[in-house]
Amino acid sequence: MNPRDWPEVLALARAVLDRCDWPALGEIYFHWGGEAFWAERRPGVAEHGEALARRLLRELPRGGASLWAGAGVAELPVLLAEVLLHGREVTAANLRARECEVLNAAIAAVAPGVAVRYLPADAREANRPRAFDHLGCISLFTDPETWPLLSDVAYGRIAPVQIDVGQFVAEREQARELAAGLFGRLRRPGWITTTAEEVGWFLEQAERAGAVVDAGEDLVATAVVGDPVGVLAVR
Repeated sequence: MNPRDWPEVLALARAVLDRCDWPALGEIYFHWGGEAFWAERRPGVAEHGEALARRLLRELPRGGASLWAGAGVAELPVLLAEVLLHGREVTAANLRARECEVLNAAIAAVAPGVAVRYLPADAREANRPRAFDHLGCISLFTDPETWPLLSDVAYGRIAPVQIDVGQFVAEREQARELAAGLFGRLRRPGWITTTAEEVGWFLEQAERAGAVVDAGEDLVATAVVGDPVGVLAVR
């Protein structure tokens, strides 16, 4: 099967998602109650992914290459659309090796000839030394497991008086280091796909690099938590 239009890509994404080990993904994402969580949100993954893919492919050139940091279930339809409809290459890096294993097994079973695989690696190091004209980073800097305090601040779940300043500074510097490493993989002109809550990390890096950033006004919601996602043009 070699999909050539949006309905076929969406059908392929659904077929891969249907083949996934959802109990395993539930444990990876939420540890308790994860399978029930996905049962509720799973029907919207393909549709949300298609909306993001359509938004993104309006910007990206054909034949380029994308680096997706922390790519998971929700990014699958976008990865497929990039490769199959735009002839692009994708590097989908994810530190959760088990999630990569589950997703790769489903892709291999349904679409073995499609050049989409998840790489269990740090996106800052994945497929070096190549550069990318697009960086995808969705809900990475707001992950409560990795950045519990930054996540609370980003979503307004904590009052200023409750902030542990030492922990905040430590998490902020770690996040800055990550943002710098990811931004360093982007060649200009290029594009960044990220959420409204995370855009500040990349705007800071762009300012430091003397880059000019134009933010698109069209936003789409993520499939898992509904955060607004947009595309930054960087030059």
